[in-house]
Amino acid sequence: MGCREDFSYGAGLSSLVGWLGYGGHLSWAKQRDLVEIVFGIGFSQGSLAKMHRWFCDSLYPSYEHWWSMIQQPGVRCVDETSYRIDGVNYWMWVATSSEVCVLFLAPSRSAAEVESLLGKDFEGILSSDCWSAYSPQQANAKQKCLAHIGRELEALRTARFQSNRQFSSQVSAIFERARQAYRGYHAGNLTLEQLQTQRLILEAQLADVLDHPPKSGWAADAQALANRFNRYWFDWFTFLSVPEVKPDNNDAERALRPVVIHRKTSGGARSAWGGQLVSLMFSFLETMRLQGKNAVAELFNLLAGVERSPPRLLPSTAEP
Repeated sequence: MGCREDFSYGAGLSSLVGWLGYGGHLSWAKQRDLVEIVFGIGFSQGSLAKMHRWFCDSLYPSYEHWWSMIQQPGVRCVDETSYRIDGVNYWMWVATSSEVCVLFLAPSRSAAEVESLLGKDFEGILSSDCWSAYSPQQANAKQKCLAHIGRELEALRTARFQSNRQFSSQVSAIFERARQAYRGYHAGNLTLEQLQTQRLILEAQLADVLDHPPKSGWAADAQALANRFNRYWFDWFTFLSVPEVKPDNNDAERALRPVVIHRKTSGGARSAWGGQLVSLMFSFLETMRLQGKNAVAELFNLLAGVERSPPRLLPSTAEP
């Protein structure tokens, strides 16, 4: 079913193999062994490589469409992690919306890659950590991840210097009140106007902490965080003005987690097209999760609907 011209394996088996390799994080050898043991179907390294080329060919049109959707106005969570291709370090970037996810490999961790991902004239809301590459990106508003800053504040709770502990306690309490207001709005206990008023109150409280350090000043760690709060002053409480925004960047981190597992189990890709396939497959799997769809069934539909045969294997049968 779904067999292509000049290719012995159909869309059903191919879609299962695709999920085993990326959803299940199995190596090529384990994919072949499992299919042979369970289904009694053997295939060569070359056939498996050709099958993976078929994935690239079939997924790319959807991938381009999702990328165009990511660049439209809306809330976008963005993050990045390292990924190796043939032993060379690259960066896997991700942007998510409520319905689609796009990952792409780039040679750097620079602002240029953020612009490639979101577009030069992005008119949505950018949620990210405090990595400097996000600062030049145009957006209608930005939200810095409170989970990231919360971990740093938590580390100061047991710091040696009392001013570090004081800073952590005061600022953490402000962010907790912000989260409570956010939860209260989504529970129906606050109106939008009340939520937005909370932003003004909490920003004033944060400013009061930053403007009134101890007589001896903040210790170095607390002062570094204070400088960061001032540098991104407008980016901490966007979720109280626009409640569709989340206070954390967890959606992007969740989308990258399978890539990190794949990187650890595979050691990375061995070729440029293999790296591209990693981007395509994990974009597909996360998009299917966001849309509540069965990834194997949807991959089958894509493979069975391709008008042309699987591309010829070029130039070798090496794993991606």
